[in-house]
Parts: sequence; C-alpha cells; structure tokens
Amino acid sequence: MPEVAEWGLGGGGALQVYQLRERAGHGCCTLLVSSIDEEAAKLAKRNIDTSQRTNGDQVNTLMITDPDGNHIAFAQPIDQRLTR
Repeated sequence: MPEVAEWGLGGGGALQVYQLRERAGHGCCTLLVSSIDEEAAKLAKRNIDTSQRTNGDQVNTLMITDPDGNHIAFAQPIDQRLTR
C-alpha cells in the first residue's frame, strides 16, 4: 500500500506507519495469529464485533475497532514466507 511504511521486527511482528489524514490520532496494531477462526470465536464470546473479515491469497484478516477509533488487526498468513 503506497500510504504505509512498514518495518519487520526480529522474531516476528512489524511496525506500520500510515500517511492517511483520516487516521490521524488513531492507532493500529497487527497481530499475527495461527487461526482467524479461533480468534474470532474468542472475541465473539466477549461480544466484540468480528464482521470485518477479509480473505486473500496471502493473508486472512479480522479487524476490530474500539470506541475511540483505534484498530486491532488479526492476520493469519496463508503464504508462510510472510512469517519470516
């Protein structure tokens, strides 16, 4: 995505910085998980909306948003090269 700069962190994880005016003041965190379905079930038990899901060739994602507009993305890599 042209509006995102990303740095991979040793041992897994990444830091992403967005250049989008509409996201100013709001945070976003991405967590790699082994199963989107398991995470969705855990969140649903806590009455957290899990409807923002996407499936792609390389990664499946689930996005949740808190009342302040911050986002947590759960990402399940399909392409295992993305986990290195």
